[in-house]
Amino acid sequence: MNNIKKLRTKKNILQTKLALDLNLTQEAISSYETERVTPSADILIKLADYFHTNIDFLLCRTNYDLPINEIKPNNISEFQFAILNKINKLSSIDQARVDAYITALIDKQSN
Repeated sequence: MNNIKKLRTKKNILQTKLALDLNLTQEAISSYETERVTPSADILIKLADYFHTNIDFLLCRTNYDLPINEIKPNNISEFQFAILNKINKLSSIDQARVDAYITALIDKQSN
């Protein structure tokens, strides 16, 4: 399945609503989702901003459904990146709890 369609259906948005929100036609959205037409760079930017993701995800070049500024740096492992993404979804209070727990584990190892 095309990632544009995945994002749209995940968020329960009809093609007509997406088209209206982006000042496009429903037929254009359909043609992007069925890959009959590749969206222009301007449309890809609009879609990425609308869905809060990155263009490579829209084009199925990556599995990371994140804005470009949140994509994994090369110097951390996939596991570390997955953990960071989970932490980012927590409230600030729960993030502080995770930090305290990690600190306690590090302190325990150094004893």
